Amino acid sequence: MTADRDLWKSKRKSQNIVKLMFYCRSSESGGVSLGAHLVCARVAGLTDKQRAMCRSSPAAIAAVGDGLRMAYAECREQLSGYRWNCSGVGDGNDFGHVMPLATREAAFTYAITSAGVTHALSAACARGDLPACHCNSNRRRMTGPSEQFQWGGCGEAAYGARFARRFLDARELESDARSLMNLHNNRVGRKYSCGEAAYGARFARRFLDARELESDARSLMNLHNNRVGRKIVKDLVRRECKCHGVSGSCALRTCWRALPPFRTVAAALRERYHRAKMVTLHPPPDTNAPHSHLVIRRARQNAGVGRQPRKSELVFLEPSPSYCEPDTAAGSFGTHGRHCNRTSRGENGCETLCCGRGYNTIRTVEETKCRCQFHWCCRVTCDKCITRTETHVCK
Repeated sequence: MTADRDLWKSKRKSQNIVKLMFYCRSSESGGVSLGAHLVCARVAGLTDKQRAMCRSSPAAIAAVGDGLRMAYAECREQLSGYRWNCSGVGDGNDFGHVMPLATREAAFTYAITSAGVTHALSAACARGDLPACHCNSNRRRMTGPSEQFQWGGCGEAAYGARFARRFLDARELESDARSLMNLHNNRVGRKYSCGEAAYGARFARRFLDARELESDARSLMNLHNNRVGRKIVKDLVRRECKCHGVSGSCALRTCWRALPPFRTVAAALRERYHRAKMVTLHPPPDTNAPHSHLVIRRARQNAGVGRQPRKSELVFLEPSPSYCEPDTAAGSFGTHGRHCNRTSRGENGCETLCCGRGYNTIRTVEETKCRCQFHWCCRVTCDKCITRTETHVCK
């Protein structure tokens, strides 16, 4: 019941994305329409660069909308039995940070969103729906000692990854530029303060720069997880071939790159969600280093600097809350009223999902007609079957 309500709420509150897709699709054949201009201007949360891309590439933005809806639906499917089951993701009416905390759930959300947009753009390119996406003519006939094949199809996965990077990363890159500007101006203000105010300058730097430095770390985290999502789609692209020859022989094959099913992509991201790494900014913010990057946080304070995360690892900055109780600030809807599995010891088990609060068992008895037979002529007789079911709901 709760999952159904969340899905209905997501569809109802995402009307602006649906409108964007509708107007963009209506303008695919006739250039950029007035409708696309108006909708692109009204969608909340878009950066200036994203609005410009929206107006100049309406067909691609329609595919972006498809990718977002696919990602939100698959997010709920992959984590349906978890305490955090993607509730609230996609419910808002704007683009931008969909998770308030920089947790592993935020990492998964950014990665699966990036993967969904990349997958949808690549599929639209393969269908010929995107005027700006062209076939890659660099593929040649390949011969070997035991086989020869000729490449067909297009390099749609590369185009999808490029457009997804430009569109989804725009907010984080703009945030970086704004943070650098604010940090510079803060330093200018401290430079022209009195000489005896060294303590005041240091405290002002730590206090006022905190938001910008935190934003920088969050932006680096989001950019990294966006890259992981795109990488998974490209890594899972597989080669498919069709044989040509006399009597079904495979003297010559035509091969192409085929996108994986998006459920396969989402399942791979879920595995990385479980193995996500907590990271921190290095060098530390108080060193005034010109460039910072993310490193894996060591368990002990004096253990030295951790390694940089791998390109396939999801990263997060802070531990996750329990998600047992509703908490808007943490993006938690709680687990009250969620259905659980009494016999499971996994994430969907009543002991784990209900956070130790216990559960109620609802027993239902349903009477239906079964084993129906037709008798000539002309009547049907059926037996009455009784089905008893038990549903367990978290308190």
